[in-house]
Amino acid sequence: NSFAALASLLRTALASRPDDAALLWRLGRALKKLADAEKAAPAKQALVVEALELADRALAADEACAPCHKWYAILLSDVGAFGGTTEKIKNSFRIAEHFEKAVALAPTDATSRHLLGVWCFEVAKLSWIEKKAAAALFAAPPQATYEQALDHFAAAEQMDPGFYPKNRLMLARTCQKLGRDGEAREWRARCLRSEARTPEDAETLEEAEKLKV
Repeated sequence: NSFAALASLLRTALASRPDDAALLWRLGRALKKLADAEKAAPAKQALVVEALELADRALAADEACAPCHKWYAILLSDVGAFGGTTEKIKNSFRIAEHFEKAVALAPTDATSRHLLGVWCFEVAKLSWIEKKAAAALFAAPPQATYEQALDHFAAAEQMDPGFYPKNRLMLARTCQKLGRDGEAREWRARCLRSEARTPEDAETLEEAEKLKV
């Protein structure tokens, strides 16, 4: 496993440079990739918890590091998947804050814009019951619209056309939510014409095949 080998190399390097932000976030990213491939829930959770701790240390070492903010937000979201609704809602504020900082620090990073779009999309599609629960727990629950999500996905695509098949799938899904079916069909078609370079890309193309627009 290439990520296991990378994680081993990064751990060795960190032994002599424990506060190196670049090493810390890269090790966190490697553990996230290992977690994605892990089938057993306890092992997956242990990997993402350790990865989040590394991202936290990376931020402490360098608050002006865009990848540190990006990977902290990604990993906080992953850790939240193992918690309850209250924890997810509480974490969502911090997730958005760190994605926004990543975008501000690296405005040409298409991935950060995509991820901010995903956050907006997920908040926009919260059910009425989930929104009422959030309002009961927090004075100002997280808010976002499909229009905001679309703006982020479109900006990411403009920065780096075709960089990520999932961005095109999210453009299709968001246009569909907004009743813009013609654009949704076009983005779905463009997604299906994308090359699957990773297992995640292959899953994205399968999702696009099933999308009814």
